[in-house]
Amino acid sequence: MINSYILNKINDLNNWISNNQIIIYINVFNAIAAMAIIIVGVLISRILSNGIRHILLIRNIEITVADFIAGLTRYGIIACAISAALSRIGIQATSIITVLGAASLAIGLALQGSLSNLAAGILLITFYPVRSGEFVDIGGIAGNIINIQVFSTTLKSADGKIIILPNSKIISSVIINFSREQFRCNEFVITVAYEANVDEVIQLLKNVIEIDKRVIKDKEIQIGLNEINTSSINFIVRCWCKTSDLQNVYWDLLKNFKSVLDSKKISVLFLKNTKN
Repeated sequence: MINSYILNKINDLNNWISNNQIIIYINVFNAIAAMAIIIVGVLISRILSNGIRHILLIRNIEITVADFIAGLTRYGIIACAISAALSRIGIQATSIITVLGAASLAIGLALQGSLSNLAAGILLITFYPVRSGEFVDIGGIAGNIINIQVFSTTLKSADGKIIILPNSKIISSVIINFSREQFRCNEFVITVAYEANVDEVIQLLKNVIEIDKRVIKDKEIQIGLNEINTSSINFIVRCWCKTSDLQNVYWDLLKNFKSVLDSKKISVLFLKNTKN
């Protein structure tokens, strides 16, 4: 009996397929066409967004703005492709809008984070607190800005890690931009033995500063006795250089300060740098 039941069901299925072949063919064709529309839409979005970015960069548009507009273009074309694909399989745009309207509250809550990231992205390209290529610290996360997209910003840390931050986090965090200014100041605190001659130490430090051609002599150079302790004395040195030279100037001056003081038998107890 069970075998006959199964055979009857198979026969019913075969009959249904025979009677609805045209409908099945149409639905299969529409499904394939819908997938093709999405694939083509994704390809077109990639080509157009890259083309728009290239044109904007040729016209000397800020790279941050170019990336953002290219991203908007890409997502917009993909959204249109999905809408066209849904229409192809019989889901009309009006039906989608009706469903979205009925579920607007739930969708609004679900997309709250994405919408805030989008709004934050618009603020980032409007007010330029950060730009592509700049080295920044955002709420304790430091790295070079690779690009600013519609919903997120990508950074690369000094040790090569890729960091993706939501745009809303960037807007709501304290941003320290190390690259925006053309010149930066290196500040050294140098601690030597108490018995060291103050004038001699100042002159030796001054000589090191004067020899380094990367130090900008037009900006104020400060070298002086900063603190007297029970067993040591602290000197402070401030000098300016190009932002691009800051790290190398720091390393070289630190080494040269130590070398020149050692050559005069002046005991160096502590060397500290605070890069302003």
